[in-house]
Amino acid sequence: MRILKYILLLILLILLAFSVYLSTKEGSFSVTKSKVINIDKSALFQYVNDYQNWESFCGLDDKEMKINYPKNTIGVGGSFSWSGTDGEGVVKTIYLKENDSIAQKVNWNGESGDAYITFKDTIGGTKVTMNSSGELDFMGKLQSLFYGGFEKKLGADFENNLATLDKVLRKEISTYSIDLNGIVEVLPQKYLKRKGESKVSDFYSFLQKSLPLLHNFVSDNKIKTNNQKFVVFDTYDVAKNKTVFSIATTLKEIIYTTPESEFTVDSIQPHQALKIVLKGDYSHSKEAWDKGFDYLKKNNLDQNFNGAFREVYVKNRADVKQPSQWLTEIYIPVKQQTSRVIAPSLVNSTPIE
Repeated sequence: MRILKYILLLILLILLAFSVYLSTKEGSFSVTKSKVINIDKSALFQYVNDYQNWESFCGLDDKEMKINYPKNTIGVGGSFSWSGTDGEGVVKTIYLKENDSIAQKVNWNGESGDAYITFKDTIGGTKVTMNSSGELDFMGKLQSLFYGGFEKKLGADFENNLATLDKVLRKEISTYSIDLNGIVEVLPQKYLKRKGESKVSDFYSFLQKSLPLLHNFVSDNKIKTNNQKFVVFDTYDVAKNKTVFSIATTLKEIIYTTPESEFTVDSIQPHQALKIVLKGDYSHSKEAWDKGFDYLKKNNLDQNFNGAFREVYVKNRADVKQPSQWLTEIYIPVKQQTSRVIAPSLVNSTPIE
């Protein structure tokens, strides 16, 4: 019996010594990992800036894991949270510089830390760097012993995330097609719009954040639309890196908005346009527009600046997460042609007088 007491006392002393050791052990951590990915910086930034894409490259594929997305998953204030067999956590964007860096606050199993992701042009593509730093409490230090050190585990996670991001985006971004559908008739349409202005380089980031605002306004006010989302470009100045546009949706009925509202009603008058269909990521939009303008030049067709220069988002991020499956119709207005080809997607729509 006395021997048992000595053994228990010894175990207690060992545990006490171990606790003292952990308490005095350095708890700060800082991990940085980088990888050069052969993809355009803007395309990489736009993909990472939306937390709904993180499932595809951050190892969040545990069958027991539950992921929660709030209304905002993009830009400053965007976030997501998760819970699973390895614990729970939340990531929130607190600052970003467009196409350059994203700063975040991270909480994982009660451990808080700072993180940032940077995107830099370099030889061979874009250098993407992931960094996280913070302080471990007692339980964090204890858990880190089972990982062979918290920094080692976090570093391995970053390396896996970057490698998977490279693999996923190489496939998603490189898979696309551009088809010229010829000259089509654009029917008259009434639409609800919200004006916007941004740098040309920031347009698609602005678009992703603004489309939900349009959706919420339509939903909150029970407005009847055909769910078609599109953008009408008023100005697109590459030299000055500035574009002015309206994010819009086609109306099924006439509505009126108050003078102070940021949403107004406008109309597209009937005209002809060259239709281009892009299947894939928006980083290929410029190529699609350029092919359209080349087509006009080769066929001696003049632009009609009284028509609507549009991108129609037939299938976008709200419909499918994979960029390779996004479907965008581009319309470049042209002066009246004698030979007409009717666009199937417009023939079945009902014009509003």
